[in-house]
Amino acid sequence: MAPLARPPSPHRVRVTPAFRSSSLSVPGRTPLAQSRPRELWLAIHLPSLLLDSLRDVALALPGRPPVAIVDLERNGKIVRACEEAVHAAGVREGMSINAALALVPGLHALARDARRERQLLEAVAQRGVRFTPRVSLEPPDGVLLEVRGSLRLFGGARQLCLRLQRELLEAVGASVRFAITPSPLAALWFARTGPLGARPVFVRNRDELASRLALLPLDCTRWPERGVETLGTMGVRTVGDCLRLPRAGFARRFGQELLATLDRATGRVQEPRAAYVASERFATRRDLEPEIADTARLGLALAPLLEELCQFLRERGRGVQALEVQLRHRAAPVTRVRLRFVQPVGAQPQRMAELLRERLAQLVLPQPVRNVRLLSGPLIDLQADAIELFAHDRREAGGNLPQLVERLRARLGNAAVHGLACVPEHRPEAAWRAVEPAAAKPRARQQTASHRAAPKDGRPLWLLDQPEPCAVDRLVLEEGPECIESGWWDGHDVARDYYIARNAQGARLWVFRQRRETAAGARWFLHGWFA
Repeated sequence: MAPLARPPSPHRVRVTPAFRSSSLSVPGRTPLAQSRPRELWLAIHLPSLLLDSLRDVALALPGRPPVAIVDLERNGKIVRACEEAVHAAGVREGMSINAALALVPGLHALARDARRERQLLEAVAQRGVRFTPRVSLEPPDGVLLEVRGSLRLFGGARQLCLRLQRELLEAVGASVRFAITPSPLAALWFARTGPLGARPVFVRNRDELASRLALLPLDCTRWPERGVETLGTMGVRTVGDCLRLPRAGFARRFGQELLATLDRATGRVQEPRAAYVASERFATRRDLEPEIADTARLGLALAPLLEELCQFLRERGRGVQALEVQLRHRAAPVTRVRLRFVQPVGAQPQRMAELLRERLAQLVLPQPVRNVRLLSGPLIDLQADAIELFAHDRREAGGNLPQLVERLRARLGNAAVHGLACVPEHRPEAAWRAVEPAAAKPRARQQTASHRAAPKDGRPLWLLDQPEPCAVDRLVLEEGPECIESGWWDGHDVARDYYIARNAQGARLWVFRQRRETAAGARWFLHGWFA
């Protein structure tokens, strides 16, 4: 491709009608370009993501030495980021750690942690969800927010950026740069340029994008290094220089993908963005130094992890019903402590800590714990508790029942405490089953004594595990018979005539007569007692 004539100053870009069809610049003003953009994207760029992700590790170093972040590459340690003082001493990105130590002898190298970097990026995205529901990640160091509908709510672009910057600094301690444009890619390019603390770039109209982007260096595009070097040898060093090249020749020389990138940045082509979806489970870990062999101290070490979990739930407005704590030892297998709540629990660290202490008190550790990990079950939508309007306190409304069940289970085991549910079945021994204890439901205060009496069908509340033979000649049959013949489909069929009887002591019994012969020879059986 032959080099073009020297382009005019990017401050005044004039495109002749004959040149519009072949140049990369946005075509003349169209109805779409003149119309108000449907979207405004706020780009958040984290220029010191690598350092910010390991900031707490660097601050914990004794003597606070100068720090550089290194990565293993080409069989050696390569500097990927460094502090300003280290950079002023001559250390640059891509330099070997040995060359950096020659310039700064006291330099402390920290290994790059991709997991921490991703967590920091997601933490910024989670803060962005507070301002708009449309958030998108742009790894490795960018987050995009669609804020056209949020500007009026937060007092305009400047106030929105100031508030977001303050929250990010307080919550995650990250240095950020902002830009707002109708194109998400253009916003990213603007945010990647300029010094920290500079006033954010704000482009409201789509037809201004080409002229505003023209001044940006090609480094902001993060195109392949070889292509940028080739463009540089042609005298093309800014985005504006690229926009004035012939479209067909540019696509043939550098590929259709780079041409499409320019079209997306200038708003010529719409760019759909994948929405950020917050993690639906919580997982965190903590190394213990020194190792802990006392369960009481272990509960204190787990308290910060529970606080992180509650913050995770608070930001999403969700709850959990199950937690798992993994205790890792030096040689013994992992000890797992599982907690299950009667109903979903939101951001209630005290309730979680109390239940965890009950479980840890029953635990015998095979070895000291060197590492703990906290995992949550699936997140669950929270529902408001329905309590009685005129209840004097939560005990009367049944609000403390879930906590009671959880404490009993923590001490006795999950299998020792369960609820009961009725099953549509005629056989008394099969008319119920054990279920998870449900939250207490409010009872009517006007419940009369007759409603609290025995069940309407005359059946007792106390059934024997197995019916016992009895002598009916000493009993007085008061009511009956109630005939039950069922169960032929599952091999446990019965044919019985039930009676309500009274013995010599005045107790009321529930007895039945077996209409079929039994192996024991008895025909009358006691099945339950009335209160």
